[in-house]
Amino acid sequence: MTRRRTFDPGVVPVGFWCRKDVAQALTGRDVGQLFRLFLGQFADCTQTQLALLTQHDRSDISNWVRGTRQGRVSDIEVLTRIADGLQIPDQARLLLGLAPANSFPLHLKPAVPRQRADARDTDDEAAASAPTHVAICGSRAPDTDASVIDAAVRCLARLVMSRHYKVSHGPVGVGIEVMTYIADQYRPPDIALAIGLFGHRNVIRDAEFVIVLGGGAGTQAEIDLALSMGKPIIALPASGGTARRFYHQAARDHRLRGPLDDEQFAALNACADPGEDFVRIVEQMINNDPRSTT
Repeated sequence: MTRRRTFDPGVVPVGFWCRKDVAQALTGRDVGQLFRLFLGQFADCTQTQLALLTQHDRSDISNWVRGTRQGRVSDIEVLTRIADGLQIPDQARLLLGLAPANSFPLHLKPAVPRQRADARDTDDEAAASAPTHVAICGSRAPDTDASVIDAAVRCLARLVMSRHYKVSHGPVGVGIEVMTYIADQYRPPDIALAIGLFGHRNVIRDAEFVIVLGGGAGTQAEIDLALSMGKPIIALPASGGTARRFYHQAARDHRLRGPLDDEQFAALNACADPGEDFVRIVEQMINNDPRSTT
């Protein structure tokens, strides 16, 4: 009896990982859908070989493929074994929220003011390719929801990793939590220092978007500064505190919503998953904003 050769993931073309349905599975960390797409595309690969490649039991693979086990996975160690075993290329690893296999610089220092893409000088190309800069504001004030903030921090960390956003934040609060989560859970190379900015104006000044979770009086000061500077504010009302109060204020005054349309604004208050849904809206808003060049 001839022994079947183990499937070589090195033969998988890069184009497979660029497919829209594959990218959606990666972004959603839906390994069940990812395995179904993989097995459907590569007839030479079996569930047993997938198990060997990704260091799982054959029954685990079967349950994921059949949908009897939750397809969405958040465990970084599990995702890393899958990415390493299938030799997923770096751009696809980023969609999973994993650091690339090859080292890359993660921008942690405060960014200098970004030039507009239409600036008429010799730095046009550099300005157009500069990463989006976001300020992450808020804190765990007494009237906030800790579980919602926990979920949002995890998902924001993945978004920052996958999109290479520059982040400004204060010395305490949810902004530094996001960066700490990246360092502890994703362990990207070249990350050793996150600089918290003193002064609310310094946190907001160079950001293109202001993301708000929870918060107290200091967060309100940052929102007021952002409004005075014309910065778009994306607040998660379910996180409570200042974010919730600002959302209700914006519900009464459309001028405070910035580029958020009615559908996006309503969706912020209807997040079934306060982490995943909120981050999806944040990413959509950044991608659709004409000032963003990422």
